[in-house]
Amino acid sequence: MRKPRSHGGPAFVRLLGALPDVATACFFAVLWLAPQMLWPQALRTGLLMMLVEFILVHAAGMLGGIVLARDAGTARRWKPVLGVGVLYLVFIAAWAWQFQAWWPLLALAWLLAGKVALVIRPMPDADRRHQLASDWAIGVMAYLAGAAITTLLPIPRLGLTRDVVGAAELPGTSGLWVTHPQSVVAFSVFYFSVLALVKLLGWRLPASQLPAAGSR
Repeated sequence: MRKPRSHGGPAFVRLLGALPDVATACFFAVLWLAPQMLWPQALRTGLLMMLVEFILVHAAGMLGGIVLARDAGTARRWKPVLGVGVLYLVFIAAWAWQFQAWWPLLALAWLLAGKVALVIRPMPDADRRHQLASDWAIGVMAYLAGAAITTLLPIPRLGLTRDVVGAAELPGTSGLWVTHPQSVVAFSVFYFSVLALVKLLGWRLPASQLPAAGSR
């Protein structure tokens, strides 16, 4: 696969678009290295954020395609987005019920901020479609690569001592992310750092390497 090409407009615009992912990557880095600087249940928050991001990775391609539909007017673009959004919101609400808290909705809103920057950025529709498809493809590859690396390789606990993990009161008693939470934290640092770097540098994949739906 060829190296992504650099696009994305002025550096200041790219920085604004990358800020949510930069902040999220920094949050997970602090959580891994010095969790005592955060609130007691920060690890619980981070775990849920990655569950929400899993949903958003699946939703981003479809929602972006709807918003950028070539022949649809503004109203026709956003009506189906709202309908599909409600469907995904049901999944988030189920996790909120499981975690017995309302802050999963805040996690959803924050992660969405990193997804909508491109949609509202002033640029020709053809360039926006290309960038959206590229961001989605790179995001999927980064998610799969991060999940594989942190599953196969031993990840050090660093600041995530047993006391810190116990204070987080993670739901459930099994699963890699519950028994070895440093895996999901390291995964998150890698994943959001890749997203931030791609946006900061304005990288995008050549159209020939993107799904046909993303370049229509």
